[in-house]
Amino acid sequence: MTGVVGRVLPVLVPATGGLLFGYGTGGIAGVLPLVDERYGLSAWVQGLVVSAALLGAALTAPTSGRLADRFGRRPVITAATSVFIVGTAVSALAGGPTVLILGRFLVGLALGAISFAVPLYLAEISPPARRGALVTLNQLMITIGLLLAYLVSYALQSGGAWRLMLAVGLVPAVALLGGMAAVPESPSWLVGVGRVGRARAAAAALGLPPVAQHPSASARQGTGIGLRAALAAAGPRRLALGRRIAVLVHLTGLNTAIYYAPTILSSSGLTRSGSVLGSVLVGACNVAATAVTIALLDRSGRRPLMLGGLAAMAAAAAAIAAAQLLGDHGGVTALLLCVFIVAGGVGPAPVFWVFVSEIYPRRARGALMSLATAAHWAADFVVASTFLPLVRALSLGGAFAVYSGVTLAAALLLFRWMPETKGIHLDDVQDAQAQPVRV
Repeated sequence: MTGVVGRVLPVLVPATGGLLFGYGTGGIAGVLPLVDERYGLSAWVQGLVVSAALLGAALTAPTSGRLADRFGRRPVITAATSVFIVGTAVSALAGGPTVLILGRFLVGLALGAISFAVPLYLAEISPPARRGALVTLNQLMITIGLLLAYLVSYALQSGGAWRLMLAVGLVPAVALLGGMAAVPESPSWLVGVGRVGRARAAAAALGLPPVAQHPSASARQGTGIGLRAALAAAGPRRLALGRRIAVLVHLTGLNTAIYYAPTILSSSGLTRSGSVLGSVLVGACNVAATAVTIALLDRSGRRPLMLGGLAAMAAAAAAIAAAQLLGDHGGVTALLLCVFIVAGGVGPAPVFWVFVSEIYPRRARGALMSLATAAHWAADFVVASTFLPLVRALSLGGAFAVYSGVTLAAALLLFRWMPETKGIHLDDVQDAQAQPVRV
């Protein structure tokens, strides 16, 4: 594998994990109304159908870092993809909500590892000047996966073919499973475990600067250190920063708006077909926003996009609450939901994954990035599983009023906490005194 192909494949193949992730999480949006119609689910059971995958992701993420540090980034992505295939098959063949929830939980176990390992791998094979764009390619693929899920739902919803909606997710999974055999391991990980010869070959195949014949002692300290050593290497400030951002991004309700887009639009007065079509529009806007973000991240930096995106989300959520109060019948809410999700697609969604791949030292990166990912999915599970009960208690407008307040608070907190990490070389982040903890 040489030349342009050798440089492009290692980026595009693992980025397919983002497509897998987007379809795996977004596909349930179109499935949920059909399953509810078939089995008559309560609000809490509907929430569990959606959030079972998020619970699985939260449980897998803490251990994925240790596995990726011990065995490498590629084996973790490959194993997780295999679990995704099993979980998707179980979901598609489910004879009732219990087995469907079990299948979604298995899918979540896979997505927890994929959501951690793919951006980590992309960050480690990217030159510093292009790292934001290449890691955000994963987020672009997630949005494409979401859009694909909405399009498939729109095409199949009239026939009630929810099993086929789920089964389509097997296509990118099989592609990712086969493609990972053709890409090299992360040179950074190979150096960390002392495999300098393989690291030099991998770097050459990826078009990266040559690995030193005799790397420094700090570069060869390894990546598979224990959690206590990882915490000491990163320092309390960086550890707290990663966890705070992981949780705050999801408390905004961004992913909830994605998971429940057809339900939200249907509650606003649109027909079932119209609500799914509205979701397609929202998904297309999300893809366009993320494509723009790829061009902006390495120019504007992480901090302006995160703060600007949160501010726009808070305004859009407040506007949705006002539209509901004034009796909107779906059209205005669909437009504002698009603005809400687009703002998240420009700011919090892509910036989080880039940021947490940059703030930890090499030998602590796997363990601590997986902890941040676990916090990320735990927060997502709580918000997603409580969304419908929250709507029942406060109305749709009341729920978005809550999200608006939380999002504004998140913007103010991150204005104080969040440093800029644009252009920092990952291997320069070696100790708790390193650069990317200062605003």
